[in-house]
Amino acid sequence: MAGERLHLPGWTEISAVCTAPEHRGRGLGTRLVRAVAAGIRERGETPFLHAAANNARAIRLYESIGFTLRRRTTVLQVRTPGTDAVAGAL
Repeated sequence: MAGERLHLPGWTEISAVCTAPEHRGRGLGTRLVRAVAAGIRERGETPFLHAAANNARAIRLYESIGFTLRRRTTVLQVRTPGTDAVAGAL
């Protein structure tokens, strides 16, 4: 699956790119990202996405279809006291 999330003027984020483990390695993720990116470009916008620094598989995929690293950022995750830490994991 793949979709769109954040919409900024002229930019749209490709989000939630996932392939079931038993279907990986067949090019499905590549086709999904390309299809979503094409729809974004047809609207005259620029697609962007993000990946965790340790997600080498995703980064390799995105770079193989033309995305380039623009910036490294730090994400801070916080949770409400008393909530399950696992439920709020990124």
